[in-house]
Amino acid sequence: MTDQPIVEPKEKQRILLQVDNLVKYFPVRGGLLRRVQAQVKAVDDVSFFIYEGESFGLVGESGCGKTTIGRTILRLLPATSGNVIFNDEHIFDYNAKQLKVLRNEMQIIFQDPYSSLDPRMPVG
Repeated sequence: MTDQPIVEPKEKQRILLQVDNLVKYFPVRGGLLRRVQAQVKAVDDVSFFIYEGESFGLVGESGCGKTTIGRTILRLLPATSGNVIFNDEHIFDYNAKQLKVLRNEMQIIFQDPYSSLDPRMPVG
């Protein structure tokens, strides 16, 4: 694994959010003492940039880790490894007070097809 992002940033555009080699594994516990038996690889080595003024959508099959990526970026779930930089600051180093401010500036918008569009109304 390399420390360099797979995708190089565009020139002359400010990077708002940078995700580098994000990894999130969930432990599988079992046995009498509930020891970790295995790891479920929910997110494995994800990297991307979001530029200022850009719309960004994360698309994939059900269960591929889209929600886990979002929750890990916002530190609603702890990352196994990787780095997230928002406004040139490493957010994995934030304390609780800084996270509260951050979560006012960032949010996940989940797709809900039943409340997004009324199937009886034309799009236009």
